[in-house]
Amino acid sequence: MKFIKTLIISFILLIPVISYAELSLIECDESKIKGNFNLIIYSNSFLNDPETFIILDKSDDYINIEPYAPSFKFRILSNINDAQALKIIKEILQNSSVNSIKYKEIIESGKIVGYEIKPVYFPWVFGILEPIETVYKKQDNSIIIFIRLNPRVEKQLYNGGNSERDD
Repeated sequence: MKFIKTLIISFILLIPVISYAELSLIECDESKIKGNFNLIIYSNSFLNDPETFIILDKSDDYINIEPYAPSFKFRILSNINDAQALKIIKEILQNSSVNSIKYKEIIESGKIVGYEIKPVYFPWVFGILEPIETVYKKQDNSIIIFIRLNPRVEKQLYNGGNSERDD
């Protein structure tokens, strides 16, 4: 019984340490974006490209945020201030198919190391609001972003829509 109590107390004391070491994304408002950034534009190959989203990597920290993708899939603009970054974000992401822009803080060990910015489309454009899926993984002094187009959207775009029709 004493062992179980010790185990429970140890677990309770370790919860903040365990959760503190992980990466998390928390939705925020664009007004929280302050400082200088390396602006990463992913995809943006054509108008309404469902893979397009933007990462702001704080340029004054020791963490580098990098997409796990070939170099031709993204572009990096280095040391951009917050006003320039927000202007570029709106120029790239705002269009008639986009309902809003979603901002999320990327938090590592309790510190904001960057922001994820994605367009939220009207539901009739791709059938879902956010066609791009991202997963973040900490690796040494880097955060690697694994990016994937939602399978429904990928099928719609690259398999000619509903391939199961009997037309």
